[in-house]
Amino acid sequence: MPLDEQRASALRAFAAYYARSLTDPALPAVFLAAEQPLEALVGDIIEAGRAAGNTAPGLGVRHEADLLVSGATSLGLDVLHERRSLADVQAVLDYHVSRIFPADAAARR
Repeated sequence: MPLDEQRASALRAFAAYYARSLTDPALPAVFLAAEQPLEALVGDIIEAGRAAGNTAPGLGVRHEADLLVSGATSLGLDVLHERRSLADVQAVLDYHVSRIFPADAAARR
């Protein structure tokens, strides 16, 4: 998320390299690793929440992690393009996280 100028610059660089990787066959091998460490980390957090009984039932943990990471990246690009405000994007992400970790999940245990 472009929360400050440093992170905005990093997201711009990511987007530029990603766009270039679509037309330069050498870049994907260097730029796009097969591993997805951020998605794995978010998935591990969701899985820990599920193990503690703090998530909504029936979640596809890896799918939720993929949606959160890709959604945050895409929405962050919308902030850079001034299509959405940072507050709007944070509200969307908060909404999705609250669906994964509903406030009443702990009470249901």
